[in-house]
Amino acid sequence: MVPIDRLARSDQPAAVATLAAAFAQYPLLAALCPDAARRPRLVEVFSRYLFRMSVRCGGAYATPDRSAVACGWPPGREWPSRWTSLRHGGVSVLWQLGRRAARWMSQLEHEFDVARVAHVPGPHWYVPMLGVRPEARGKGLSRAALRPVFEAADGAGVPIYLETMTEANVAIYQKLGFELRGYRELTGGLPNWEFVREPRRDQSPRSCTASV
Repeated sequence: MVPIDRLARSDQPAAVATLAAAFAQYPLLAALCPDAARRPRLVEVFSRYLFRMSVRCGGAYATPDRSAVACGWPPGREWPSRWTSLRHGGVSVLWQLGRRAARWMSQLEHEFDVARVAHVPGPHWYVPMLGVRPEARGKGLSRAALRPVFEAADGAGVPIYLETMTEANVAIYQKLGFELRGYRELTGGLPNWEFVREPRRDQSPRSCTASV
């Protein structure tokens, strides 16, 4: 079994590098920043923001070599406030987006939230980002990085929610035990597939094995 570490702010450079590599061509970021020369900076800032938000609530995990990183927000912290978001890097994201794209992103965030409430209205884990370096894919590292989230959610008896704009990810998430619950076109014509993993009832609350 691949060991998994819980990450801290000191792990930011390696973790963000992996997330940025994994999301370099993500449809959302490509749409928000059509300029290919500027996009890498937005991808980096966006990845750093979600990583910091996850570290703040103890939900950032990775393989020892940091080639796979999972960002999770646990029950009670799955709906961060606007102030919390800004404090952990949201200002930098808005700056990189510019006024027009920031307005679009604000509308998309509202649509993401509407979808999430519809599928998981109660306490849940939310996975805003799961990334594996391109050269490390196909080795089961996504499942490994998510293992602490699975175990924590199963122990608490709560579902896990995530979404993707990449159709190729649909089969991957289904293999990981997520159920496709919805699909919608967001503002601007962006596709969004919405997934829920229900808790496994045979898990123990004490079964989380992530190292710290």
